[in-house]
Amino acid sequence: MLRTRLLTAAIAIPLLLWLIFRAPPWLYNLVILAATFVALREFALMALEGVQGAATAVTAGGMAIAVTMGLGQSGVAVSAGIVACLAGVLLSTLAMAEDMAKSVNKAAHILLGCLYAGVLLPHFIWVRALPEGPAWVTFLLACCMAGDAGGYFGGAAFGSRKLWPSVSPKKTVEGALASLAASLAAGAVFNAFLLAKLSGWEVLAVAALINVLAQLGDLLESMMKRAYNAKDSGWIIPGHGGVLDRTDSLIFPVVFVYYYAILTGG
Repeated sequence: MLRTRLLTAAIAIPLLLWLIFRAPPWLYNLVILAATFVALREFALMALEGVQGAATAVTAGGMAIAVTMGLGQSGVAVSAGIVACLAGVLLSTLAMAEDMAKSVNKAAHILLGCLYAGVLLPHFIWVRALPEGPAWVTFLLACCMAGDAGGYFGGAAFGSRKLWPSVSPKKTVEGALASLAASLAAGAVFNAFLLAKLSGWEVLAVAALINVLAQLGDLLESMMKRAYNAKDSGWIIPGHGGVLDRTDSLIFPVVFVYYYAILTGG
């Protein structure tokens, strides 16, 4: 498993860097929207397996939000996409009014899927469009990927105290601390050589918040997989599971980074 992960990373990271720094905006945006599409399908198949029309509803609603966000970088874009999604889901709920309890339950799951992937992932489009966008995206990915690796190896080497066993039995307090330390180190290095925007204490605070949000996102997806009795959300990435498995630690940090950059001048 580790060998497969390392091989996948060795191939994916150079392509990812090219996409962030060199690809035209339309291609970068298309890749983010394609990843959002796959994530929406994964959620629907994981959470609503066997529910007729669920995959279509989640995908259509989530993509309505994502495409709207991709076309307009503003809160109006998010609002318009969410309203369109909400209207569609509520109308579909009315169509199943003969079983109101099941209908409302289905609608709640569909909305969760639409908002979870459809709103959060497209923030990568917004971050890259900032004046220092490619550097911010790389800084964010560096902190998250370093934290993921630090947590994995730190937990394997030193882990003994369980972090939250009912949600994620394998995660340990020691692994979480190693993850935080790795994110701080990566943030300091990438800020010095690439972003060159944050002061010493600021970069540590931003990297720490990115790491905490990343770990919370990872725990949230672990909770959802256990609730839906799924080992992985998908299989599309060798050794890493599905798109949701790889983006769970990114969805909250990318929203934080976008609004932090906006508030501090991009």
